[in-house]
Amino acid sequence: MKINVDKSLIKAVKTGKVIFGANRTVEAAANGSAKIVILASNCPEDIKKKTQETNVSIMEYEGTSVELGPVCGKPFTIAAMAILDVGESDILATIV
Repeated sequence: MKINVDKSLIKAVKTGKVIFGANRTVEAAANGSAKIVILASNCPEDIKKKTQETNVSIMEYEGTSVELGPVCGKPFTIAAMAILDVGESDILATIV
């Protein structure tokens, strides 16, 4: 079953608990509070490397940070975000 990632992200933002920003995302991944980390395709390499050093699942969003912000309903770019509680979203189905 193919899920619509954009719709899943919107639902996670609206019904779950999500944090935005590279530093906060790395911190959430490191302390294990993140269920999944979403990285924009143009996320800085140092942030990608720091999140990959954790045991948290990582999904690379196909769009850029400029595209990810509006998908999440935010008026700013988002290079990295962590989902702490998925709410009613099926975003975890993207993890293989």
